[in-house]
Amino acid sequence: MGKVNLIMKTAMESKEKSGVIKKLGFNKVLLLICLLGFFIRLLYFFLIAADNQLSGDASSYHLTANIFADGLGFTEPFRYLFGAIDSVPIEGKLIEVITPIGHIEPTAGHPPMWTLLLSIGSFLGFTTVFQQQIFSIFLGIPSIILAGLIGKKVGSEQLGLITASLTATYAFIWINEGLLMAETCAITGAMASILAALVLAENQNMKNALIFGCVGGLAALCRAELLIYLPLVGAVILFNKKISWRRKILQYLSIGLAALIVISPWVIRNLYSFEENVFLSDGAGTVLVQANCDSTYYGQNLGYWELKCGEPPPYGENGELLDESQRDIVVRERAFDYISENKKRFITVVAPARIGRMWGAYKPIEQLRLDVLADRRSFAISLIGFGQYLLLLPLSLMAIFKLWKKRRETIYITSAWIPIVTLTAALAFGNTRYRTAAEASLVILAAFSIDILVKKFTEKSTPM
Repeated sequence: MGKVNLIMKTAMESKEKSGVIKKLGFNKVLLLICLLGFFIRLLYFFLIAADNQLSGDASSYHLTANIFADGLGFTEPFRYLFGAIDSVPIEGKLIEVITPIGHIEPTAGHPPMWTLLLSIGSFLGFTTVFQQQIFSIFLGIPSIILAGLIGKKVGSEQLGLITASLTATYAFIWINEGLLMAETCAITGAMASILAALVLAENQNMKNALIFGCVGGLAALCRAELLIYLPLVGAVILFNKKISWRRKILQYLSIGLAALIVISPWVIRNLYSFEENVFLSDGAGTVLVQANCDSTYYGQNLGYWELKCGEPPPYGENGELLDESQRDIVVRERAFDYISENKKRFITVVAPARIGRMWGAYKPIEQLRLDVLADRRSFAISLIGFGQYLLLLPLSLMAIFKLWKKRRETIYITSAWIPIVTLTAALAFGNTRYRTAAEASLVILAAFSIDILVKKFTEKSTPM
């Protein structure tokens, strides 16, 4: 009897909660969830992240945003503010090459969106690290709103609120807030792309195709690899519909055109500013060279990266300073040469290790410790996030299994980030934050499963 009473009580409480949701309305409850997410992020920042030293990438975003606000455009910040002294091997001798403070050269090491967003704060006077960190926390809230709208679009208001709640509380999403990393922008871009794709799937008209392309273009300006979502998901949506081939091709091309228009100012600037062709960014060479050497193909750092792999620094034949695009070409060629010489190991050992690192299947605790060193993530918060991840992963797989036959298109749209980030890891290196876009997929899929379980429990526990 006690057990029955407990079930009855739980069912009644669930019903009462549902009544409260109906009374307040979806928007008000979503707002409360956003406030909860904001409180969690603030608490995390003031208790943990505020005292953390910024990573190299985060420092670059912070400094470049301030320099941009000062009217110097996208200028490489470290050489401009601090200069540089490099030892360059020339004809068997090490020669010191000095770059003076105040050296101005354009940069496209990262796509511009996160720097532009931070520069809004810089224009408003938020120029210190602390001020920009607080500003970045506000920039993380739109992802919660988008998650709620996605859940509502694919299911119900209840599903929307579950999805928003997971996004608000999942540590591997909010751990980025306050660290000034572009993953805050990436998670919002991933969520926005999913929502735009769902709208297009619901109504395949030219307007929705153009919106999808524009949103995807903006996402790519956060992280370059996010652009891959457009052609993949666009094809899934359009070419499986019973519409004329003319309309399919026209809308598919329109998606690409819209994205191109959005990214074109940045691409044109890059083509004009550098010696070599640069499109979204010129950081690929640096990533590749640091991830492809003996230290990352064997031993403790298998599947990861090493800063020393990029040595010696790339300079001209006579020690002259190359521009950023030229330096990237030099180190990219080094990386390709190494990969070519180690193809078999790359395919059979290194790429799987990279994927395993990113998905927590290969040395997960060690990888979380490396995240502390490279990205300044809190180890304690990372452990919380990893525990949540271990719960979300089976729930996500359950959703794919349950909905595959009836809602295959929805599964494609919401889970597409999973293969995309997996490919990114295989080509680059294993890193937990490279999974960020796929975290959007995990929370949406997990929310599906939780919604199904809640409905089943409610049905079983409701008295006849």
